[in-house]
Amino acid sequence: MEEKLALIYRYFQLLETFSADPVEFARIFHPNIIQTEYPNQLSNEIKQRNFEIMLESMATNKIILKSQHFSVLKVVESGNTLVVEAKWTGEIGVDAGQFRRGQVMKAFICTIIEFRDGKIYRQRNYDCYEH
Repeated sequence: MEEKLALIYRYFQLLETFSADPVEFARIFHPNIIQTEYPNQLSNEIKQRNFEIMLESMATNKIILKSQHFSVLKVVESGNTLVVEAKWTGEIGVDAGQFRRGQVMKAFICTIIEFRDGKIYRQRNYDCYEH
């Protein structure tokens, strides 16, 4: 579990620094990665992203957010899968839609991460944002 967990911590670290470096993410993501985000307070629809779309989303986050932080609360392993419970905190960096600069958002996240060939292969997010 240590190697898988190290990849997840590296992934969260890259997100916190707003990296969109394809070389860095290629070290942790399987080339055929698919991320699925299930409906939540920010989106009413299921979203699926491949490697390229994930990098685009990360670049967009850098524009919208001033900062973000992930705290891992619990991890459960089952075969090639880790279930990660985490808390996310983000500060909005610009006025955009319903969001205001300086607004702090919090979410409790359950993410199921499957590994293949020593890399993150599938990720399913169930995000619950505080009001």
